[in-house]
Amino acid sequence: MGAVGAPDVLTDLAAVERLLPAWRELSAASATSALDAPDWLLPLARLYLGGQQLHLLAWRDGADLVGVAPLTLIADRPPLRPIRQLAWWGNVGPRMRGLVDVVARDDARGDVLDSLCAWLGRKHDWDVLRIVRPQFGSPTPARLRAESSRSGWAYAGYANLRSTTYQVDLPDSDDGWQSYLGSKARKVMRWELRKFAERGGQLVASVPSEEIGDALDSVERLLRERWGDKEVYFARESRFRSLIHEAVPALAQRGEAWVTTARDENGIQGVLVSLAQNGYAMALMVAMTTDPVYRPFSLGKHLFDAGLAEAVRRGCRNYDFLWVGGYKESFWHATPRLLESAFVGRGVVGRNVARIWARREAGPLTAVTAESTK
Repeated sequence: MGAVGAPDVLTDLAAVERLLPAWRELSAASATSALDAPDWLLPLARLYLGGQQLHLLAWRDGADLVGVAPLTLIADRPPLRPIRQLAWWGNVGPRMRGLVDVVARDDARGDVLDSLCAWLGRKHDWDVLRIVRPQFGSPTPARLRAESSRSGWAYAGYANLRSTTYQVDLPDSDDGWQSYLGSKARKVMRWELRKFAERGGQLVASVPSEEIGDALDSVERLLRERWGDKEVYFARESRFRSLIHEAVPALAQRGEAWVTTARDENGIQGVLVSLAQNGYAMALMVAMTTDPVYRPFSLGKHLFDAGLAEAVRRGCRNYDFLWVGGYKESFWHATPRLLESAFVGRGVVGRNVARIWARREAGPLTAVTAESTK
């Protein structure tokens, strides 16, 4: 591989769309999170980032795209002057935030991160760079922490209740997945499925493409039934419906998403939406009926079992349940993994804002976990 130089900086969506085929290929081979998928991020940018300055950084080795960092510049407006915040796409917008990172070929990642730091050093119109939960093991936070120390920036790391995610490292075969839970758990689950089938119930691991829209509508219906006025994805954010109805079918068409359903003669009673990139899968959304009639069937367990089995069949090696532990650890043997978040601040204003915002994000139950300044 040749040397990776300064990135091309794309500042409008038309230019990004021309990059889409190469970006898809890079992400499918090198992403470390399902939310790095360009077919998730591009609709998100159209819906949520239209009034902001786009800065999608693209690194090439000759004609080959070897790295991408989708950033946006946000100018918040406090009383005295705007706080200019750089953030990855997906770190602002819908409540499903974070797990977006630099995507780079393995042999180019170090050079790409070095070039990113050099670009940040040359660019003088930002005060704060926001890092929100890149994938476990990502080298990006450590590289930016080192650059902060070298360049006199502030690196204010923090942890909060969403910093710990719960992941299962998947076996490499369907037989391996069937033995993952053990014979006793499988016996109980077979009984539950048989009882569900006796009332006309059916579990579908991956619904056909023509049924995805109906399943996504059911997610909205079931979440509203469960949470009422407290429902946060659809009731409080009108654009979220457009995002999932555009992104999920597009990803499913490419084999990068699947929708698992439980239904009977009364309609869809449970939905799990899963996304995947480069062997990393995740639960985007899950929604279940609140009708007590279905409680004995443990449909939530069966949705995840079928969705995880589908991930194994598609060659995925990791599945992320996201936040909140409990049964994810006790039943699914998921491993809690801490994802690092931080604000990087430059200049007097940026350094102080980074510290303040990190304390605010940590909240009263957690704390700022790391801070280094020069």
